[in-house]
Amino acid sequence: MPPLDLHVAVFGASGAGKTVLLAAFYRAQTQPSFQQEYAYKIQAVNKAQGNRLLGRFYRLEEGTFPDGSTRFDEIEFDFFPRDLPEPAVRIHWYDYPGRWWEEEPVDADEREAMRQGLLRLGMSQVGILLADGAKYRSEGTGYIRWLFEHFADECDRLRRTSAAAGEEVSFPREWILALSKADLFPPEYSARDFEREVCRDADDQLAKLCAVLRAEHAFGHRFMLLSSVAAPPDAQVDPRTSLGVRTLAPAVLVSTVEGAVREAQASRKEKSAKETFFQGLRDLMQFVDSVDDFLPKRYQIVSKILRFVSIKDFASTRVDRLKKAREDAIRRGDTFKAVLTGMVAALRDDEGLRAYHQNQ
Repeated sequence: MPPLDLHVAVFGASGAGKTVLLAAFYRAQTQPSFQQEYAYKIQAVNKAQGNRLLGRFYRLEEGTFPDGSTRFDEIEFDFFPRDLPEPAVRIHWYDYPGRWWEEEPVDADEREAMRQGLLRLGMSQVGILLADGAKYRSEGTGYIRWLFEHFADECDRLRRTSAAAGEEVSFPREWILALSKADLFPPEYSARDFEREVCRDADDQLAKLCAVLRAEHAFGHRFMLLSSVAAPPDAQVDPRTSLGVRTLAPAVLVSTVEGAVREAQASRKEKSAKETFFQGLRDLMQFVDSVDDFLPKRYQIVSKILRFVSIKDFASTRVDRLKKAREDAIRRGDTFKAVLTGMVAALRDDEGLRAYHQNQ
């Protein structure tokens, strides 16, 4: 069976930390210690891209931060369970350059690259908007309001420009708001704290952004803290210490499932206003043979995921039981259940509970 394809689009202004994040994401999950703890590892599908990411990371160890990306990149990562040869999940990472949100294309080639990049966004189940933790720390929620306003205005402009050219832009409907450079905040600061501050102080801007994206629930209920490296005051940068990068892929997986639930619930004529995501999906699976019938193509992956991970696993199973199920799957050679159950477990460990928060 081919790997399950998850598509994620990453957005952020220049300097927000997307390039460093990608290098740390790759390096952390290729290490034997990670494989031992989480029972899976990743490989770059394109070896040259993997080598470039490792090169960026090793330069970080020397104190050299890489230049930000100036072009649209698609990087594919395969997730392999420990001791098993076949990948279970492939994540397609779409990196949209921050400069494209701030400046006009320099020539026809870059304009075409932007067009091609926008078309790929329609394939993404999940989008990540990266807020610059350094700016948020120094400027407060005024920076977050600016980020939302700016991002909404640019999305609206891109939608109108593309429509005038006869091409409809389709943005992801499920989003994670991630705060980069989280090592700048106190150790007790969590994604839940970030969520409270944003929802309290930028609710109008959140509503505008959701309206522009034409997705009522796009923003405001998934939050992450991400720190690609640790940079304490007056101390040497430690690129081997991070926060949230191990939680990122599991968060994308769960968001994809939730997006499918939302689409399926929206297709039903009768549903309770108080129905939760997981109640809705559980009820749906009892009455239809395949949830695929209700879903856009980018969300049809959910029925495949649910063959290997139960609704209960997503909703409430304890982390120790998830880890036991993961190890049992490895012993049986069940590639998909091993990786998917391992990802869900990663959201329940100490790092996952601090780095990822969902308020609905």
